[in-house]
Amino acid sequence: MKFEADELLNLAIMSKTPYIIVEGVDDIRIYEEIAKSAQVLCEIYSVEMLEGLAGGNEGVIQAMEFIESLNMPTGKSAKEFVMGIIDCDARYYRGEMPILGSVLSLSFYSIESHFVSKFAIKPSVDQLTRISLADTVDIDSIYSNIENNIFDLYYFSLDALKNAVDPSYISVVGYSTSAGRRKDENTAAELELRKVDLDTFATNLGLKKNIESLRKFVKGKWLLNAFAEELFNEIQLLVAKCKGMTIKQCRMCELDIAGPCLYQYKEGVNKKTLYSTLQNYVNIPEFDYIRGAFKSLEVTANA
Repeated sequence: MKFEADELLNLAIMSKTPYIIVEGVDDIRIYEEIAKSAQVLCEIYSVEMLEGLAGGNEGVIQAMEFIESLNMPTGKSAKEFVMGIIDCDARYYRGEMPILGSVLSLSFYSIESHFVSKFAIKPSVDQLTRISLADTVDIDSIYSNIENNIFDLYYFSLDALKNAVDPSYISVVGYSTSAGRRKDENTAAELELRKVDLDTFATNLGLKKNIESLRKFVKGKWLLNAFAEELFNEIQLLVAKCKGMTIKQCRMCELDIAGPCLYQYKEGVNKKTLYSTLQNYVNIPEFDYIRGAFKSLEVTANA
């Protein structure tokens, strides 16, 4: 049986435990890990677990509007016990963000966008290869290379965003499009013809050609997938760099240049593996503001 929204509020009040409502079931584990990293005890529910509500940010907003309308103990408010979390996504650019004290709007397009980070590079190498990444490897250079190599997403996603913002715009791409189409020659040719128009659109929204902007308007799963693909390629290159002595050599290559390099991927690792692995790194700075919101909620719920 599904819960009613007011049941969650009552449970939160009685247990003095914060309850968090998120958009989808896939988000639950990620937010549980964020709460754990913040040392906050809370309960995470998908809005799909609530009676009469569908998944997505609209469902979360409806749930929190209802919860905020309920009678509360004297001197208390709903936002002290229950928080809804919604993606930024295209809603932000349509000026449709809710004005609700109990709702946290993500700073980036979606939760997946947060894992696209310079700080995810070293733990990825450490976990998926046979070496702990040496300080002599230039993380900034790897990150810059990735940034340069994922800009086939830029116009691809601007076209999708304009489609979501302007009902009269006939787009090549929509947010429901497969990310693989960004490599399609016909799609790329169509977008090339629209660059001037899309540049003007981006300028009006303050969007730029850097990862900071990409995290705000590119669909999170698209961006994380592209980031994982390019990071996978960059890590693969470390083997040749090690053997070519353009980075500090691993102990194996120091002993035998023809032997197996410690920068080599472990057996079974592929781009999909890396995509999943990246979603384990909630301790990176991109999640600090969410941790702060969780800690604040815990303090008020226990006051």
